Amino acid sequence: MKKDTLLFDFGVGKDFGNWSIVNDGVMGGLSQSKASLETDALLFTGNVSLENNGGFVSLRSPLGSYDLSSYGYCEIRFKSDTQRKFEVLIEKDTPFYLPKFRVKFGAKGKDWETVTIPLRDFEISRMGTTIQKGIEPEVLKEIQRIGFILADKQEGTFYLWIDYLKFY
Repeated sequence: MKKDTLLFDFGVGKDFGNWSIVNDGVMGGLSQSKASLETDALLFTGNVSLENNGGFVSLRSPLGSYDLSSYGYCEIRFKSDTQRKFEVLIEKDTPFYLPKFRVKFGAKGKDWETVTIPLRDFEISRMGTTIQKGIEPEVLKEIQRIGFILADKQEGTFYLWIDYLKFY
């Protein structure tokens, strides 16, 4: 039976789970970020630093078992203070050296936007380098974690408000 949606709905009083920050400090970098709940969104903010071979910040879901194989699309409602490219990150395996699934998205202005991305547009990457474009639905059966990452090799501050992330 096909599930209708998997929804992470962010905001005060909403049940979205305990998302956590993973920054380049795990490899010696100096980037910093934090997440806080706003009235009807999650605010992910910070500063990306390239010092000490750094360069990424991320916000990730709790470890779990997410079967995305019956979904065709990923939808995000967000706004940002920058036109930098963020990425939705899907992890089948969590060790940093194993491949991840990624797709870029970015703001066109400073107002709320909704983007819909076909899951077939995700790329398989390893440590930021694209290995393959496109992923097979079969691979999406045993996802352990979902998240957002900013790894555009640009220093500076950012703000990203996320209303929801939905798979359908």
